[in-house]
Amino acid sequence: MELDDRIALFRDMMGCCHDLYLWIYDSAFHLISSNCPEQAAIQDLFAISYRGEEIGAQLREQDTPVIFSSEIGMMWIVAPLFQEEEMIRSYTIGPFFVDDTPQKGFTEYMDKRGISFQLRQDFLSFLCELPIISLNRVFEYAIMLYFCLTEQKISVSDLRYHRGSQHPFRDSEQRETMNVHGTYRGEQEMLKMVREGNLNYKSHMAKMSVTGHLGKLSNGDPLRQMKNAVLVCITLFSRAAIEGGLSPEVSYTLTDYYFQSVEACTSITDLGDISHTMQEDFIQRVHRCRIAQLSPAMRECLGYIETHLEENITLSTLAKQTGYSENYLTRKFKQEMGITPIVYIRNQRLEQAALLLRTTQDDVQTVSEKLGFCSQSYFAEHFRRRFGVTPTEYRQSPATVSSISSAQFISGRDA
Repeated sequence: MELDDRIALFRDMMGCCHDLYLWIYDSAFHLISSNCPEQAAIQDLFAISYRGEEIGAQLREQDTPVIFSSEIGMMWIVAPLFQEEEMIRSYTIGPFFVDDTPQKGFTEYMDKRGISFQLRQDFLSFLCELPIISLNRVFEYAIMLYFCLTEQKISVSDLRYHRGSQHPFRDSEQRETMNVHGTYRGEQEMLKMVREGNLNYKSHMAKMSVTGHLGKLSNGDPLRQMKNAVLVCITLFSRAAIEGGLSPEVSYTLTDYYFQSVEACTSITDLGDISHTMQEDFIQRVHRCRIAQLSPAMRECLGYIETHLEENITLSTLAKQTGYSENYLTRKFKQEMGITPIVYIRNQRLEQAALLLRTTQDDVQTVSEKLGFCSQSYFAEHFRRRFGVTPTEYRQSPATVSSISSAQFISGRDA
């Protein structure tokens, strides 16, 4: 198969998984072709981030792909094509992100660069369409692109990184903003699903992919970095599963098993599979523990509440879900759960409110209204009873709030 045919096939195969664009440049970095519908705007953005001579200097050092990252976390994979030791073309995949990036960072970046109003509009409208992919997938695409160009195999350790690439949001205030919008929120949502044994977890798995924001967990070895990140996830999931009702003995046994599997792993792709299997295993086990102790009608009732916290949940609606009368449902609910449906719903909304205060920029009033509290003062009072501080104080320092066990919280005992 000829080179152009291989590249076309590779581009189409990437398109089956992600809306990634492929750019082909000549040796002077003039664009030859691209499948990007917004060629002009995105081409300008790449030019703003990097000068052609800056890119060329590193690409010409050897023929393996280089991963570029801009100040706002927008990334590209660039691979040179050599002929008789001369670089004749370069192939670029991107742009893409490896995590959610706050719009504040985009605005500051454009202000600093003096980007025109029209380009700003094109940029911001295009950003919402850019894919967010895991770091291990970035490595895989880079390796496959190299194989398309050279028909030779390389490993992750052969990939290069642009010497001037910066990670976004270096100062503490920006890191805090990033954590609120990005991987921290995804992590908290995922751990909540583990504690609840929530089977609707697959749509959130991508949020748990490893990104550079975990910090330096190894001395330059990507495989070791990924292993360490997965080990952190296993530890977090194990603790969340115990909080959800899984016995400590079972949870620790699973932890030991997955730790050993990770250490024996020899590829990033296999590590991704282990990570997904681990997540599913813990969630399924917690789910089985939770439903085993409840009647089918009660499981149906709790499932409805968990998925409709931001809606008006009435006793009449719950009664229809279970097929019981309202009076019988109230007695049955208190018998199995230890509290009334109204108290349970309020407690679940308070837990969700705490998550929103930790992981979003919504103000207290917005959170209160979103979760259906009749007034901000009513919300604040019950929040204070539960957490010992007001919603505003909690947002300012959630880490200092003493935790209350899941069993205590479900039972309705306020702090």
